[in-house]
Amino acid sequence: MTAAWLDGTPVPAADVTAEVERLRSGPAGARLPRDDTADGRQLRRWVAQRVVVRRLLERDCSARGLDPATAPPLRPEPALLGTAAADVLATCAAARAVFAAVTAGVRVTEAELRAQHERDRSTRPERWTIRQAFSPDTPPVALPAAPLTVDPATLLPEVRAAAGPEPALVRSSLGWHLVAIDAVHPAGPVRYEEVRDQLAAGLTDRARQTAFARWLDAAVAARIRLAPGFEHPADPRQPDAT
Repeated sequence: MTAAWLDGTPVPAADVTAEVERLRSGPAGARLPRDDTADGRQLRRWVAQRVVVRRLLERDCSARGLDPATAPPLRPEPALLGTAAADVLATCAAARAVFAAVTAGVRVTEAELRAQHERDRSTRPERWTIRQAFSPDTPPVALPAAPLTVDPATLLPEVRAAAGPEPALVRSSLGWHLVAIDAVHPAGPVRYEEVRDQLAAGLTDRARQTAFARWLDAAVAARIRLAPGFEHPADPRQPDAT
């Protein structure tokens, strides 16, 4: 029995059955639906997508001459990729190697980064640069040389109330604190220059996953044919679609 055809080559239904059984024998097995239910048939359909997509990407990795061992890490987002493709990317180095090759040229523009910064309207709470020494039993006698910048809301209430520009000794429920505030940084908007690299990393990652999803959708449509009973779970033409 055949579950699908990839580039005209049959993908045996036994491969899908074996993957379903592997999932059933795993830690989530007790929570999976029974085979003889609509949800169980939908599970089998989802696993079929996972099997054929993985096989497609493994074949593409080999055809491109890629080395899976060099594939960079990736945090797939199911909302951008679909759950089956995201699962394959999370568990298959060959798939990640293809992802890297397909999306190597994806970039975001400076205008897109600035527009995202405007949409975020990021603000930073007030921060203090402080030096603090702590001892559970005896009062500290000297402040450390290295300061630390913190959100004052994270300090113990007693320490926060006593802190000022001059060293202050205060006792809390934890012990003794010697604390001094070196600088107060007012709350306000986060400058674009401070978050540009972070924005670029996040937007580029999303753009690459979106581009890969489009590429993969086209590859699946052109190269995969699914047999009856192994359709995509959301295909409205199959009887269990919801």
